[in-house]
Amino acid sequence: MRSRLRAPATRARRLHTKPTRRSFRKLLHSQISHLPPPRVTPVNVYEDARKAPLWEQAFYTVWMFSIFMPIDAFQPIRFASIAGLLGMLIVHRAEVLPLLLKAWPLFLLPILATFSIFWTPYPADALRTAMLLLLTPTLLVVLAARLRAIEFLRVTMFAAWLGTLYTVPYFSTLADGGPYAQKNILAFHMMIVILVSLGTFLNEEEPLPLRLVALAFVPVAFVFQFIAGSATSLVFAVIGSALLIMVKVVWGSVSKVRHMRTTTLAFFAASSLVIAIAVLSIPNNTIVDDFLGLVGKDSSLTGRTAIWDAAERVSADHPWFGVGIEGFWNPLTGMAQTLNENDSKPFGTKHSFHSAFWEVRVHFGFVGLALFILAVIWAGLRTIGLWLRDGSVANSILLVMFAVIFISCFTESYASGVNSMMVYFLYYGGLAAFRVGERKFVGVGRLVEREV
Repeated sequence: MRSRLRAPATRARRLHTKPTRRSFRKLLHSQISHLPPPRVTPVNVYEDARKAPLWEQAFYTVWMFSIFMPIDAFQPIRFASIAGLLGMLIVHRAEVLPLLLKAWPLFLLPILATFSIFWTPYPADALRTAMLLLLTPTLLVVLAARLRAIEFLRVTMFAAWLGTLYTVPYFSTLADGGPYAQKNILAFHMMIVILVSLGTFLNEEEPLPLRLVALAFVPVAFVFQFIAGSATSLVFAVIGSALLIMVKVVWGSVSKVRHMRTTTLAFFAASSLVIAIAVLSIPNNTIVDDFLGLVGKDSSLTGRTAIWDAAERVSADHPWFGVGIEGFWNPLTGMAQTLNENDSKPFGTKHSFHSAFWEVRVHFGFVGLALFILAVIWAGLRTIGLWLRDGSVANSILLVMFAVIFISCFTESYASGVNSMMVYFLYYGGLAAFRVGERKFVGVGRLVEREV
């Protein structure tokens, strides 16, 4: 009986509830419909730059210091660092291996050099050099995969500073090279200290205390270089410093005006061409001889032309694949010892042809020379492209260093060596153009804004 009496009341509550829910939904829908539509704004989405840990940068500094000082006392440090770098390759293989594949032009000449063991007259000495040649681009790729451009320059600068401090006790023998085997090697390394330190001082992204310390090392390295008496590297240091200052002062302002960068480059190229044509058209031109006399050279470039004549004779006998790795500068090679004697070098000295191009052509022939030029062009174009896309001070340093090392290839053989600062600066810009670890553009996202 009670259930029958309660049934109408229960039904009435249900009937009362349903209309209330419907009316609430209508009221909510009417309120939403009166809100303004959301505002959608396209935004660029970027991936943050990756920074190498400080301990890892310290390890790379030790490695760079060991190659900045190419003396036998640091051989254990070099071998331990190579093992550590190969370990980094394995640990960070997800980043390193793709970059290794992209850097294939750097491996062509080392591969040919390795196969040249089969035709070199001294295969026992060639195996170690072949392994170092293969390791040179491999270790550089590891550095490029783990260090951004600004970090690479900072690590190099710290290593160069340590090398400069190590050279101080040898001040009285700097004219003979100090701790280095030759004064030219000392002068070129001091040139690296000058350019990298000056670039760091001009880079406003670096902390002010670091920039001031970098500025203090510039005159020290300049004095060491001046005492060494290498006019070539001194000219490179002065011109390179002027270019860095010009890029900092002029290029930053030019980049803010549309199409002004292209106009400036075109004007510079046209002016250089006009000046070159004017100089070459002068009858009885002695400008080159006057310049060589100004920097302490003669028309034979301090005996280099005689060495190049010998290189040409050797290359004529082995035109395509050369004499093979370690096939010429050996105590058992008569012409090599004759060149040592003419240059007042001790018997058995491992000399050089004072030209990276001749060095490669003699040992690996026209085929090796073509592969070397291919690698240099690949690195150069990518370095220039990187600078045109991002004309930062760090990329400007890479461009200036590439230009300096490339020009030095005509009078020095450093760029054809293994694991040296000169080789690294010749190719690193090409690897840095892949921008591994840098701040990257991911895509365009949509920012939705609603009024509440």
